[in-house]
Amino acid sequence: MARLNLLLACCFLTVGGLHAAQANQLPAALDWPCQRAAVSRAAIDMPPYMFLNEQKQLVGYRVEFMQQLFARLKCDLKIMTDLPWKRSLILLENGEVDVLMNVSKSAEREHYAWFSAAYDDEKVALFVAAAQREHIQLKQIADLATADIRVGIIRGNHYGAQFMALLAQAEKRGNVVEAIDKPALYQLVLRDRVQVYLDYYPNGLLGLRDEKLDQEIVRYPLAPLSIGQVHFMFSKKSVSPAFVRQLDLALAAMQQDGSVRKLQYKYGITPG
Repeated sequence: MARLNLLLACCFLTVGGLHAAQANQLPAALDWPCQRAAVSRAAIDMPPYMFLNEQKQLVGYRVEFMQQLFARLKCDLKIMTDLPWKRSLILLENGEVDVLMNVSKSAEREHYAWFSAAYDDEKVALFVAAAQREHIQLKQIADLATADIRVGIIRGNHYGAQFMALLAQAEKRGNVVEAIDKPALYQLVLRDRVQVYLDYYPNGLLGLRDEKLDQEIVRYPLAPLSIGQVHFMFSKKSVSPAFVRQLDLALAAMQQDGSVRKLQYKYGITPG
């Protein structure tokens, strides 16, 4: 059987060109083995996870992880760039996107998505402008809900149940500011439009280093908060449970034979 492309995004993804009027023309559910072609999109500004190299090729830990994993399923993987995260979730719910990578499981998402086995832990930390670090007085994470400071987040991101509850309280006081992407979030804190922002850890540190902003923006000295584990998330409208089960088997094989660990060391990521 010819190898086929699989629709996939790790963070930002769309197939584009599908509208409500075409809903009845969506392809049949992706099953095992892969039986149809599709297109993927991903972020290009999240080194070492996803970025463009000097040859303008999309590379990085998550890109190569995806390529190796789906190759084991005999699925070609074509990744293009890029779409805001919240829009990607909407397209996945509608069946126009098949799967997103590195997603936290939530009750809301389980209404429209299947989830793979967990493959990594996820933590969230606070970041501040280095010049403002000594002026911000937070004794614990819970202070975000009541402190007279503005908190920056990326629209559509899920930061775990505890952070989301704190953000809901802060939002009632007008103290939550949404950014469309990471560069916009950096500008918010550097211009003092927000005093702190949330980012995944250690991803957030790595991103600052690669953007050469690690002297201007630093992690606030409260311990990162573990928010659970991450998964592949699949649209129930376009992917069969059988395919998810096969991916779980391939994922377990990559973890057991050392393939995941090799990729972590290759890209300078501390294994969890």
